[in-house]
Amino acid sequence: MNMNRQNYRKNLKIDGTMVIGVNEIRFFTTNVSLNGFQACFSEPASLEKGDIVYVRLPMLSMKGMASTIWKNDGHENIYHIGFKFLNMRGVGGRAYHYRESDRHG
Repeated sequence: MNMNRQNYRKNLKIDGTMVIGVNEIRFFTTNVSLNGFQACFSEPASLEKGDIVYVRLPMLSMKGMASTIWKNDGHENIYHIGFKFLNMRGVGGRAYHYRESDRHG
């Protein structure tokens, strides 16, 4: 977790969902930046570093793909996972579109 920050983090607690196979898992964020977010889960998620998942962040009007970059298994039954945005887009009339591949073009 000791990575050099590339973007400002905004402390922001919002609800989200993550889709793994046919399961939809609820989480909340603790912070969000331009490149990703930290998610907290009340149940363990069977993810490893580099796994790619589909996420929805309704309060930010965003959905798309994200990759796990770190994982911290449970303290008092709260599990933390750091995600990097890969391909996110705005929903509900929002024009936002983020693709990791565009950053290194």
